[in-house]
Amino acid sequence: MVTQRTFQFEEEGSIPISPHLLRIRPGKFREFSDLLEKYHYKHSKIGGSISHNLVLEFEGSVYGGAVLGPMRHQNSYEDDAIEIRRMVLHPDCPQNTASYFLAKIIWWLRKNTDVGMIYTFSDQTVGHVGTCYRAANFQYVRDTPPTKHVRWQDKLYHPRSLTVDRPYSYRLRKAVEEGDAEIINGKPKSLFAYEIKRNK
Repeated sequence: MVTQRTFQFEEEGSIPISPHLLRIRPGKFREFSDLLEKYHYKHSKIGGSISHNLVLEFEGSVYGGAVLGPMRHQNSYEDDAIEIRRMVLHPDCPQNTASYFLAKIIWWLRKNTDVGMIYTFSDQTVGHVGTCYRAANFQYVRDTPPTKHVRWQDKLYHPRSLTVDRPYSYRLRKAVEEGDAEIINGKPKSLFAYEIKRNK
């Protein structure tokens, strides 16, 4: 079954000329999964539990999305912490949309949840240095040890993908064994944090 796209960009609909015209709302992962597949370096593969899918839209067209979930190593973080697992924007978005989207994510979490800390990682391996996070007043925390990825069919997978119990993982392990996929050493990731402060 082919999932119908919920947005149109070519010859139909309008393109926002300012990020402030974009609106955030809770949605479904499928509403922006094809944006992830096309424009995010990790594509649309995502593991682990998901708490919220937030959609960025303009006049009924989806221009971005964010996936939020619990911290993968929860014992190392605050009980009320959440991680921005993925964030993606369509290239037609106006300048500064990334920092605007982050500000709206903060606003939405403050209004609708009890989350107190937001974390996100910037992957230096693909040249991400956290510019939009700093612009949205996230604070740099630390760098992780150098990362490793599995490269297979022009896509990058976390090494954890080799151990999870999923159909693609079986194919990925076989590809590594047969030399069709390779494990590559990357650069560190930078961890950024934002504390949500509420009036008592």
